[in-house]
Amino acid sequence: MAGADLRTQFAKISDSAKAANDKIKAAGEKTRDQLDADLARAEAKASAAADRLDEKADAAHDEASSRSEEVRRKWQAHVAEVRANIEKKKAKHDLKEAERSAKLALAVALDAIDFAQAAIDEAEYAALDALYAQAEADSRVS
Repeated sequence: MAGADLRTQFAKISDSAKAANDKIKAAGEKTRDQLDADLARAEAKASAAADRLDEKADAAHDEASSRSEEVRRKWQAHVAEVRANIEKKKAKHDLKEAERSAKLALAVALDAIDFAQAAIDEAEYAALDALYAQAEADSRVS
């Protein structure tokens, strides 16, 4: 039963990635104001996800959770720094500054994509390890 739940949770990753991909594709047709609203919604969603991670990390006490907590803290610090930089850049109207801000935002997006891919790879490994451990336990019961 736990294996089925694990597979269901893992499948949500691709569903979320597809939805995000669709939003990114559609962004090219939107106005700056629409993009600003989308950005605010995405930030709220990311903050809610970070809060959920906080709650899970607070509830867990094992070694693996402390490693996850460390990665999560570093990621949150990175995101906070980037968001602060982006907010500073938004306030300036200079074209060169806007271009630099766009390049920074692109770099951050690419870093986030790389981080997400690494997280997916790690989730795949962890899920397969959990399924293997359950199969090993089941084989010893038989």
